[in-house]
Order: sequence, then C-alpha cells, then structure tokens
Amino acid sequence: MSAHANDTPLRTLVQSRVDADTKLDPAAGLLILAALAGPDSLTAALQDQHTPKKPQAQKPEATPTHRGAFLRSIAVEGFRGIGPEAALHLTPGPGLTLVVGRNGSGKSSFAEGLELLLTGDSRRWSGRTSIWKEGWRNLHHKPAKLVAELLLEGQPGPCRAWREWTDDAELETPSAAAQIQGQPRTTLDGLGWWSALQTYRPFLSYNELGSLLEDGPSKLYDQVFSILGLGEIADAQNALAEARKTRDKAAKDAKARAKDLCARLKQIPDDRAEKARTLLEAKTWDLTAIEAALTGQSSEAGDASSVDTLRRIASLAVPTLDEIVERVDKLRQAGKRLEETKGTLAARSAELADILDRTLHFHTQHGDGPCPVCGRDAALTPKWHEQKASEVQALRDDARAAHDAHAQAQQATDAARNLPFPWDPAFQNAGLDTASVVAALTEWTQGTDAKTPEALADHVEQTAPPLLEALTAFRDAGKAELERRQDLWRPVATDLLTWLDQAKQAEAATPQLKTLKAAEKWLKNASAAIRDERFAPIAEKADEVWKFLRQQSHVELGPMRLEGTANKRRVTLDVTVDGVEGAALGVMSQGELHALALSLFIPRATLPESPFRFLVIDDPVQSMDPARVEGLAEVLDKTAQDRQVIVFTHDDRLPEAVRRMSIPATIVEVTRREGSRVETRPSLDPVKRNIDDAMALVRTDSLPPKLAARVVPGLCRQAVEAACQEAVRRRHLGNGKPYADVERALEAADKLTKLAALALFDDPERAGDVMTRLNKEGGRGTGDLFQALNRGAHGGDTGPLEHMVRDTEKLAGWIRGLA
Repeated sequence: MSAHANDTPLRTLVQSRVDADTKLDPAAGLLILAALAGPDSLTAALQDQHTPKKPQAQKPEATPTHRGAFLRSIAVEGFRGIGPEAALHLTPGPGLTLVVGRNGSGKSSFAEGLELLLTGDSRRWSGRTSIWKEGWRNLHHKPAKLVAELLLEGQPGPCRAWREWTDDAELETPSAAAQIQGQPRTTLDGLGWWSALQTYRPFLSYNELGSLLEDGPSKLYDQVFSILGLGEIADAQNALAEARKTRDKAAKDAKARAKDLCARLKQIPDDRAEKARTLLEAKTWDLTAIEAALTGQSSEAGDASSVDTLRRIASLAVPTLDEIVERVDKLRQAGKRLEETKGTLAARSAELADILDRTLHFHTQHGDGPCPVCGRDAALTPKWHEQKASEVQALRDDARAAHDAHAQAQQATDAARNLPFPWDPAFQNAGLDTASVVAALTEWTQGTDAKTPEALADHVEQTAPPLLEALTAFRDAGKAELERRQDLWRPVATDLLTWLDQAKQAEAATPQLKTLKAAEKWLKNASAAIRDERFAPIAEKADEVWKFLRQQSHVELGPMRLEGTANKRRVTLDVTVDGVEGAALGVMSQGELHALALSLFIPRATLPESPFRFLVIDDPVQSMDPARVEGLAEVLDKTAQDRQVIVFTHDDRLPEAVRRMSIPATIVEVTRREGSRVETRPSLDPVKRNIDDAMALVRTDSLPPKLAARVVPGLCRQAVEAACQEAVRRRHLGNGKPYADVERALEAADKLTKLAALALFDDPERAGDVMTRLNKEGGRGTGDLFQALNRGAHGGDTGPLEHMVRDTEKLAGWIRGLA
C-alpha cells in the first residue's frame, strides 16, 4: 500500500487550500488557521476581531521516536492462564507465525499480555465492569510479570520492555520500564509509541474482532478517522463549533432571560421597571438606556423619575421643634427691644446728629457767626461748638441702640419666615397622601407676613409645629414607600445587572458569528475532501482483503465511505446480497462480520506510517466457514510479505490450510500442564505429531504396559485418520471442488472405514472394499494393522507396540501418497 496524504503536514495542507480559495472571507480563513493551531490561538484571534492575526507557523508533526519494531519474544509470568514464566520465541522480521493450542492452553495469555504490556490496558475488559478484570493474576503463581523483546530498525541492540507487579499490587499499579541495549533505562512512554498505539493499533483480539462493528458506525468512523491523521481538523472543527455555539447560546440565553425579566418587571409598580421593560421588549436593545433605567437615571434631561422624587422626600431636612421654639423666643426678644425704643428721640437721633455734624463742620470752616439754619446772630461760638460736639456723640449712641433693635427684629423675622420647611409641587406626583402637608403649609404661608415680631411669633408658635409634624410624617411615608419599591426592585435589578453583562458580551460577539459559521462550513467541506483522499488507499486495501475473505459468500461489498460529522458520522458499507441491496450489518453472518472486521483492521495496522512491523491477531477463525479459512490463509500470507504476523488460534483448520496451501509459516504449539505450567514447542503436522507421541509413549519405561496398550493404538489411529483427511483435501481441492463440500464430506465420514473409503475410492459407501485394496496395495499385514487400529483400545492383543507404530507410519505415508 502506498503512502497517502499523511506525508503532507495537515496544517500545511489546509493552509494551501485556504490561500487558494479566493471566495473565502480572509477573516474566516484566519480563524480556520487559528483553530488548527489550537484553542488558545482561536481565542486570541476572536478577541482581536477587527484585525485578526495570522497564527504562528506550525511545529513539525510528532512522529514516533522508534520505528520499525519487530517482536523477538514474549515472556509471561503469573498472568491469566500462565503461572511460572513461559516464553514464546519468535523470528523477528516479516513472516507468518501460527500459535496453536486448545482452549485454556494459555496461548491467548501471550497475546493479551503483550497488549497489556504496551498499551496499559486490554480490550478484554476495557469498557466493561470491574468483574472482567478479576482473575487477571494467575491462581497458581503470585509473581506477575510481562516482558517483550523487540528489534528496532536503526538500533544495533534489542529493546526490552516490561511491566511487573508485586504480590499484593493491583492491576493498575505495576512498575514499568523499557531499555534499549546500550542506552539508559526509560519509561514505556519514552519509546514514543503512545499515540501510534491508538492510531495504528497492531492488536486484534477476539473480543475486539466481534465488537469492531457491533459498537456502531460512529465508533468505527472514529477508529478509522484517527488513523487518517485528521485529529487536528476534528479538533479545529470542534473549537470553531464550540466558539459558534457559545456565542449562539449567549444570544439565545440573553433573549430568554430578557423575556423572563420582562414578565417580572411587569409586576413591579416602579417607573424604572416600566422603563426597563419597554427597552427590553424593543426589537433591538439599547443597552445604554437599559443601564440608565437600571440605576434610576434617565437618559433624557429633565425627566425625573418617581424614585428620584421619593429619594428627595425621604431625605427632606425639616426643622426640629427646638429650632422653632428658639426662633419664637428671638422674635419676642426683638419685639421687646423695639418696644423699649418706641416714643424716644432715639429714632431721630441719627438725623439730628447728621445736622449738627454739618453745622459743626460749617463753624470750623467759617468761624463764629449767625446760625446758618435759623439766622440767629452770634449763635456759632467756640462755646457752642464744644457743647454741640458733646451732644452729637450722645445722639450717635442713642441712634445705634435703635438701629440694633430694628436689625435684631429684622433678623429674627427673616429667620422665622425662612424656617426649613422644604416643599416641591413635584412631591404631589410621588403617589403619597399630601393633603395634611398642603393644609399645614397653606396655613403657615398665609401668616408669615405678620407686621410685628410679636404677631409673627404667635403665628409661628401656632402653625409651625403642625407643619413640622405633617412634613415629618410625609418624609417617613416617603422613606417607607421608597424602601417598599426597592424591596421589589432590588432582586430583579440584580438579575438585570447580571443580564446586562451577558447582553453586552452577546452583542460584542454577534458580528463574529457570521465569520465563525463561514469558517466552520469551509473546514467541514475541506475535511470531507481531505478525508476521502486519505481514506481511498485504506478502502482500496480493505476491499482487496474482503475479496480474499468472502470466498463463496453471497454478500458483495461495495465502496466503503466515511460520511457525515458530529453525531451523524458513520462508515457506510454498500452491500448487495445476490444482487439485491441490503443493510451490511443486518444481512451478514457472524463469520462475514469477522471477515469484514479483519478487512478494516489489516489496512489500518499495515499503514506505512505505523512504527510497528508486527500484527497480533487472536482467534480470527471462529465463526468462519471452511471456505473462508482458506481465504484467511491467503490474506495472512500476503500480509506477512512485509509484516511479522502472529496469529493465535485453537482451530486446526487454519494450520491445516497453511500446510495444504504450502504457505511458509512457523507453527508453535502451546500446551498447559498442571499448575498452569505452559510450554511452547514447534508444531508438526498431525500425522507426524501422533506418530512421534505414540513412539514416545512406547519408549517410556515408566509407563505401565496396560496403559500403553490402551493409548498407543488410539494415537496410531489418529495418525491414519489425519492421513486420510489430508489425502481427501489435497485431491478434491486440487480438482477445484468447493472447500465447504469437502469439509462436509469429511464430517459425514464418521467411521474410520468410511473415511478410508473416501480416501481410497472417493466414496464413503465402499467401506467394504477397503480391506481388499489395503491387502493388495498397502503391503504385507496392512489389512491386519488397519483392523487393529479400527478396534483401537478395545481390540485385545495388539502385538509389539513399537512394530505397530512403525507400520502405522508406513500406512499413513502410503495413504498420503494417494493424493
């Protein structure tokens, strides 16, 4: 499979498409590149909405630290079915290895142990309840350890990786490390394979084989999507979608909350609430005006709110009763002083003093002489001057006392008339009862023009206390009403203030929505195009693998496609059954589904970008019909041309097909002894294995003769049966007979004579002719041997067992040669 578009860094690929698209809004293009650079970069670009900055050039994409890994050995101790340490030795490099053994032999513990070692988890229990993890530690052996030796391209020495548990450690708390020969020890993560293990996962367990398709098309989509190297695009799409959704949600939430606030504001008898509600119900929000309504301030000059009026009423500064009494006292004192100066010359003393001052000045200027006023002769003399100068001073003193009395009276009158009884006609619009205040204020105002301090004092004494009482009660009512309104307004005002911040953010983000939507749409289309380009080679190879595996299936698989995004993403598999279109998963058998899963796994795990040159597949033969096993053998052979393919199976059909088709392969047999002691050994063909096992028993001195006489004939019979089966398969399959038909014929030949008749005459019904041909062509004593084997452990005397084994080997060889 050739390298695909992964060779070009993703962001470089997207940027070239952005630069080439003349229809794309440049601002949207910058957001796309910013999103690819990461969420922080996108946030920065969105904050700089007028002139978004181009994100910095991308760093080179990460590649695995160590590439070209082949397995040399897997050692398992105290894990699952393996007790004391058992090692599976492998030939590093391309090639096929089959690890065979019965169910419970411990073979899968090697596969699962390697998976757990490298990934830290196992698909056996991943995503399942904790009970699946129980029993991970072998019951017969407390110490637990997993070790793998690998050869790495470019490294002269092997790499050893391990996980180890103390006797009381939990599965999740091992010690783990890796070391390349000649280099310092490091962590498993230090090998740089973590991301590659997710993307190019080289393990396929039986559990995973069954669940790969059962988990649904979206799960399969995600698995395939990740290997295409499109994670950054998916992350960028998510970042753009999240930014768009956040802004959409902010606008929708603001509208929803505004509607709720309007309903609450409608219940509040407050002009602020009414104003805010009117503004909130507008098609376009005036956030400045709403903020003014929130604070009780109007955006229009001279438009005082009732709340402002209530605040003024609540803060009215009224005089105290002591102030009233004090001003009445001053009025009365001033009136008394005026009364004391009434009827004296004091009132005209100032004028007389002025006249005398002028006359004295005239005398000083012109000397003695007649009076300038009355004309009396010799009136102005020095004696007169002296006398009148003293009289002027006395007049001045009398004038000052009268003046002070008048000033005191005026001051007391002004102070009484200006008592701080504040009133504004606007107070009558505050919704409070003003009748008592207005009546008291009217009575007060009507008497403040009294002519004398005594009269004004009487008026103040009579009308000021009732007015003071009325104003105080009015102020208290204003305070109560203001507090009542505030109690109703305060909670909604708090929520309105919170909403205001939200609305401002939504308003600021609204212009970005259009650009975000354009960026998101463009990247979605670009992602689909890049995805299809990168998936094409994988789909092509998956189709190639399926053609091998489908064999005689009536299901035909059309082109495989990745479609959709988000919760509508899926892998589309076009299927026809006998030429009729159908739904893939609904019409395919379990064996076909497993074959399809293999068709998807192998192309992914063998991508050139994968650092792993090995594949580990556990039990792929289950649920496969005989014909499909042959196809599987061909697929494995082809894959093993450039990969190390290790297959674990308990089904003899796969190794049989590999032998019959002369596919180069190493076959290792796993057996489990008492106490979970697991052994591995090279596997022989069934005929040779049974002959060798029989001869080994014959030569076992400690084996009781009676027991040997029961077991050895059975092994010899199995060798002859295997030789007959091999002859039938080679002849009939070589002649083009369908594999399934051959296997059905073998299954029907349920007796040794029938099986021999099928091998000798291609007809199981000619069992009666078997002995004749054996005696004629098989050599001396062949018929007797056949009868002895047919009787098996119940045939009585069998003669020397070693002779039986040697003769059986000759008989099996003759039968195999008939093919």
